[in-house]
Amino acid sequence: MDTLTLLSAVVERLRLQLPGLHVDFFPERPEQFRLNHPHGAVLVSYGKSNFGQTQDIGVVIQPQTVRLTATVVVRQLNGKDGAVAVLDQVRQCLGGWRPPDCQRDIWLVEEVFLGQREGLWQYALTIETVTVFIQNDSPEDNPPLTQINPEEQ
Repeated sequence: MDTLTLLSAVVERLRLQLPGLHVDFFPERPEQFRLNHPHGAVLVSYGKSNFGQTQDIGVVIQPQTVRLTATVVVRQLNGKDGAVAVLDQVRQCLGGWRPPDCQRDIWLVEEVFLGQREGLWQYALTIETVTVFIQNDSPEDNPPLTQINPEEQ
């Protein structure tokens, strides 16, 4: 599975499960992000990947552990719409869920308080899952088939 497809699946699941929040990809320019939603947002980003041993079968196939972050940005710390409650909801939504084409359910890695600025509380929930990297086999990598010689019987 490619990384953007995985990110999109996580964003879509959060949108379906948490309709009371704005859910999107982490902004290209975080310093320009403005929370326009009355309650808050969950912003999903790619962190990194670690790759396991390759399978020696003529093409590169490797397990890929993908790390993603769901950043929670809300207007209050406590209460039903506060950061603590939203983090609980995000954990329950993603923890134990297996995205399409992944080999393992998502597991939770850590949760970190990022700070409070201009009345917005920010936390980051780091999650991981495992997918498989498979080398693309492009036709131009091999010479074209020009002749077939059937075996004689």
